[in-house]
Amino acid sequence: MAGLTGITVVTVTRRRAEMLRRAMASVDRQDYSGVIEHLIVVDDDRQTINSLAGWESRMQRPVTIEAQGPVVSRQEGSRAFVYPHLARLLNVGISLARFPWIAFLDDDNEFEADHVSSLVALAQETGARAVHSGRAFVWPDGTPYLERHLPSAATLEEGQRLYELLCRRGVWVRDTNIVLDRVDSGVGSDALNSTVMDDGDPVFLVDQNLWLVQRDLLLDVPVPDDFTSAEIDQNTCPDDKMLAALTAAGVEIYSTGRPTVRYTVGGNGISNGGHVQRTGSASRDC
Repeated sequence: MAGLTGITVVTVTRRRAEMLRRAMASVDRQDYSGVIEHLIVVDDDRQTINSLAGWESRMQRPVTIEAQGPVVSRQEGSRAFVYPHLARLLNVGISLARFPWIAFLDDDNEFEADHVSSLVALAQETGARAVHSGRAFVWPDGTPYLERHLPSAATLEEGQRLYELLCRRGVWVRDTNIVLDRVDSGVGSDALNSTVMDDGDPVFLVDQNLWLVQRDLLLDVPVPDDFTSAEIDQNTCPDDKMLAALTAAGVEIYSTGRPTVRYTVGGNGISNGGHVQRTGSASRDC
């Protein structure tokens, strides 16, 4: 594909330097033969900036640090603050990226070694401007997440309902930690996100970490940073808003169908299952 010579991976981070280093290492060890720049947008966090001073020099691939802040009226833990703020920081990363394709990686997640190369191959094969992978849920220690509930759900009971629904729809591979995000054909941009979807709703789920998208497309269709109170109540996050914007723009989306992102649950993120604890539910029959 013409112009597919370099990729920028955008990571937004704040006060999670140790996990960030793990994420950086996973970008550094990609088997893709082209150039990959890791652009790290640091959100008002001098300590992380200082800790990166020696670490970035250990990477074989180029690392760019972009410091943002200070934030005067930060509201930690409030979705009404965090989601628009995160969307704006993602757009900062997109605007500063040096290469024609963009991938994303949260600071607590990791790419498998062939994540980028498999996405590039799919983009070349299809001519698509937006492609994505699947993911594997893991605990912070790296072991597989085998609980039978969606960690981003508001309650355990709702998480169990959504687990069953996603298994029936072929998104979550039952009794594994593999989740194959997708967008059903013909779905509109007003589809409900995965944390509130019902039995009759189409699948409308692509996590931010899974994407490879043309930068020019994301400049034309940026991550929306306006959230209504209803969207906040429904846990509509920047991932969902970006997917809706791309869908509304008529962008064709393709998936590798491969879980090449190690997605951490049970951490301190606002929507990645910080309330989830191991229950051993994977040992029980459905």
